[in-house]
Amino acid sequence: MKKQVVIAVMTLIPAISFAKISDFNALISENSKAQNELHNTVQHNLEASREQATAAEVRERIVVVENSGSSYNAPTKKDLLAFKKEKISHRASEEKQFDRLASEIRGMEE
Repeated sequence: MKKQVVIAVMTLIPAISFAKISDFNALISENSKAQNELHNTVQHNLEASREQATAAEVRERIVVVENSGSSYNAPTKKDLLAFKKEKISHRASEEKQFDRLASEIRGMEE
């Protein structure tokens, strides 16, 4: 009886190991297929996102040209680009103060 059990075990070991090896090979092939599919989907998604990003950045450029050649000046505040310290300690020059005083006097005379 012992001999039959030993013989049965001895014959089953190679069969079981072959089944495990074939199952392991199947797992490897399934994993490689899944990895290839994942790689393809990621690559497709990457290409699609690049196309969307480049399509979103395209802008129409409109150029307006005028024949008269006249220029338009828009008033801007001097304080817009000045530092806070410059805004606080700003003082007009004496020449500008005299000009302003003279224009005020002229305005009072008229």
